[in-house]
Amino acid sequence: MSLLLIALQVIALGLASFALLWVLYLAVMNLQRARDAGTLSPTARFLGTVLLYIGLVADFLVNVAPVSVLFLEPPREYLVTQRLTRHANTVGGWRKRLALWFAKNLLDPFDPSGQHVRIDVEHRPDRN
Repeated sequence: MSLLLIALQVIALGLASFALLWVLYLAVMNLQRARDAGTLSPTARFLGTVLLYIGLVADFLVNVAPVSVLFLEPPREYLVTQRLTRHANTVGGWRKRLALWFAKNLLDPFDPSGQHVRIDVEHRPDRN
């Protein structure tokens, strides 16, 4: 197998893992909305709990490999959101911009609280 084909397969696997993690995140946020509204049945709660644990394992694996490549650093945290929160709360730089992009476009709009990636007041983009 050629090196180019291997590289393309690795890139495709990384993109697929991001997509899978995001779909799991959307599902868990929707289950949280139903729970908060009091409409989550016991069966959905059970299946949602299973889905949550699958999502946590996927989150860990994506953080260890594709996100480490994306941020050009080994993980210091277990989960992607923890890493994004750390970078979002730094003074500046491309990692902060990337973390804020993920928060703004893929995470915060779907979190029932409206803020999945917690950003301290002194580190908000409008203050830097």
